[in-house]
Amino acid sequence: MQGWYWDYPKTANGYSWADTLRLKAASLKQAGITHIWFPPHAVASFGTNSNGYDPKDLFIGDQTTGLGTRPSLNAMLAEFTAQGIAPVADVIFNHRDGGSAENNPAVKSYITNYYTAAKEPFPSDRYRCILPLGGSSGNGAGDYYFKLSSKSGDARFNAYQYKLYLQTNRVGYAGLPATTETEPNGGGDCGQGDNSITLGRDMIVNIENGTSCGTDEFKLSLTAGDFYAAGDTIFIYLNNTGGYSDHRIYGLWSSSRSADIVNDIQYQTYTNFSNMPSGRGQMNFEFFKPNSANAATTYLSGDWDGMYFFYDYDQFQKRSKDTLINYAKWNWTDLGVRGFRMDAVKHFTPEFVGDMLDSLHDAGMDPSMVVGEWYSTNTGELNGWINSVKSYMNPATQAAIHPKIFDFALRENLRQACDNPGFDSRNIFNGSLRDAAGTSGFNVVSFVNNHDFRDGSGFASLIRNNPILAYAYILTNNQVGVPTIFYPDYYGYPAPAGGLYAYHPTHLPPYKPEIDALIKVLQTYINGSPSVDYLNRFGTAYASNYIQGSADKALIYQLQGFAGNGNKDVLVAINLGSGTLQVDHAINTRGGLIPQGTRFTDILGRSAYPYQIVNAASQVYFELPPYSYSVWVQGDDPVLPITGLLFTATANKNEAILNWQIQENETAAYFEVQRSLDGIHYTTLNQVTAHAKNGMEQYHFIDENPAFNTALLYRIKITDKTNKYGYSDIRMLRFANPGLVVKLLGNPVQNNLQLQFKNDQAQKIYISVYNDKAQKLLHEEININAGNTSRNILLGKWPAGNYHCLIQTQQGTKQTIQFSKLNGY
Repeated sequence: MQGWYWDYPKTANGYSWADTLRLKAASLKQAGITHIWFPPHAVASFGTNSNGYDPKDLFIGDQTTGLGTRPSLNAMLAEFTAQGIAPVADVIFNHRDGGSAENNPAVKSYITNYYTAAKEPFPSDRYRCILPLGGSSGNGAGDYYFKLSSKSGDARFNAYQYKLYLQTNRVGYAGLPATTETEPNGGGDCGQGDNSITLGRDMIVNIENGTSCGTDEFKLSLTAGDFYAAGDTIFIYLNNTGGYSDHRIYGLWSSSRSADIVNDIQYQTYTNFSNMPSGRGQMNFEFFKPNSANAATTYLSGDWDGMYFFYDYDQFQKRSKDTLINYAKWNWTDLGVRGFRMDAVKHFTPEFVGDMLDSLHDAGMDPSMVVGEWYSTNTGELNGWINSVKSYMNPATQAAIHPKIFDFALRENLRQACDNPGFDSRNIFNGSLRDAAGTSGFNVVSFVNNHDFRDGSGFASLIRNNPILAYAYILTNNQVGVPTIFYPDYYGYPAPAGGLYAYHPTHLPPYKPEIDALIKVLQTYINGSPSVDYLNRFGTAYASNYIQGSADKALIYQLQGFAGNGNKDVLVAINLGSGTLQVDHAINTRGGLIPQGTRFTDILGRSAYPYQIVNAASQVYFELPPYSYSVWVQGDDPVLPITGLLFTATANKNEAILNWQIQENETAAYFEVQRSLDGIHYTTLNQVTAHAKNGMEQYHFIDENPAFNTALLYRIKITDKTNKYGYSDIRMLRFANPGLVVKLLGNPVQNNLQLQFKNDQAQKIYISVYNDKAQKLLHEEININAGNTSRNILLGKWPAGNYHCLIQTQQGTKQTIQFSKLNGY
């Protein structure tokens, strides 16, 4: 489980998410959760309201993070370990932020010497320039002429804008509106004038590449009152307002010294991590890009060297690699972490990951979950990363640790199937890493939603419609990877409030009961299956007859049995369509090992019938409501023996009041309230999650829409925490509707259905006839007068059998009449 979401409640606002997760550990273990991915836990540069992707002090010490205090973090991890759930840390091996300023000669060399138009600029908001003042610097009061231009003169930077800002320790930000340069201001190098600039106030500057000059010159008149004579600094900031450009100070004329003192300018980055409160994780600029070893050769471009986030580690430097590997080991030894979710693996070398896993294994540390986040749907890239990491792992490490990657390609297909009505859901069968690139499921983590999806629509949005259908797929297909559950899908999404969560769906329920049931199915019947057969795939060889619904809105597949589940095959059907799915579909008989007459039991009870039987054409019949799913297991599924369940049903006007009491509530997972008109086919009216309470507990439900003038049979289906189920005794109620009485004249019937109505007012009624498979065969609207009326309904050339007729008034009252039909015509 991903045990958090973006902008989860932080300590900055008085919360402790570490305590929240700790208190859920026992119930998550009971539900079958094996790993919990908790939020980034390093001290963040943006403080305790940060989500943590700006790591500052890696080793924490006794500090408080957005997740919680250090004692609460320790308690959370200890509780998960005690419950047998492996804690998975969200680690950022790509970048770091929040160090103090230090001189960085490598960045200075890159910007002023080595930069060319073929390279990418060093981000202007990640460095500053300084000029020493006072003391022994030789720089004091007087006029200073700052000369700036694009280093390369490349046309792509023309009209790029930046803010030039200067201050000293004595004169800071003045709080005045920014001024804008006035052209021409190329200064003496261009035979033009300059612009004056003052301390503490922004100057908006535009790069003019392609002009005759291309230089902007700014005059700073510094007085003795602007700085501390004993020693001070001019701090110079050159931050772009949009994209990054290659502007720099190429000249600085000092009138008092009558010299160009540009070489006195130093470049500083915030990469000094030598004084962290934890006392560990010391680093300086040599750990990052560029550094002394690569300033001349790096282009700061591409996936690995591009400066996408804060200060990028250089994992090719031994000092960087060793520190990060020691950090991983500290997570294992000091915190009890047993897995790693690695952020942004696209942006650093897979060699580092392979070397880290080798080092962990050699130290006797074999994490059960190591998964990389590569934000892409390109299955070739995702599979390539896995292969690259494995190529850097020793054989012994490969045997002990299976690196994994999140399957964004499958997730996008699942999103499209749920949210795009025009999408052919069978693309899911072709769209996973396993099916598109041949990646082993042992190297894949499948998922439905996560914290990065915060757009209102499209790829980067949460699944907004029936995400449980996506969970039904990843939790019943072990071949596509290890499934992950997103915390809000399980417990419910916080509503938009206080400027947060505007992108959250507002109409989705907590899916915990359904997900818990699917987890039990996965663990009991599916994990261990060696293969899956996509029965309704594109170009399938399996015959089918779609009575209602269509193949493009269905996922029908079969998992091979194995010794662990008694060699029972499993059938899964998911209906992603807006109408009922009714289909006869051939299955894989395993070369005759699944013969005609074999029964498959609906272990979730979500379909129209409790079981399927293989017919002579090796087909079974699937029937599912819109946007639904179910799972059928070969043979008879074990049923839970029910003791200590008391169930009552009482008619109260036009409502059925249902109450039940259970003796050992702690064993129950959930209850389903079911109703039948014929004692054979039951419909689930509602699902009730068992309360978190031991001993005796009471529950109730009200059926507000009973059918009239017919016997209604009610029962409670109880499913326990091992996914076994059973039923209560059946209770019968009958509701009379004096406004309309319907009588069948003659039963059995042959070609005509003769109905007699006794009605207290003229009205329109609706008549529907269904067969014993609940297929609607006829629907008519008729007007009847007040008093006694007879109508003759002509039946089709239907086979002999049992049928039922549903009569419904405009007010919504319903009556059902059962009848038998003989062969006619």
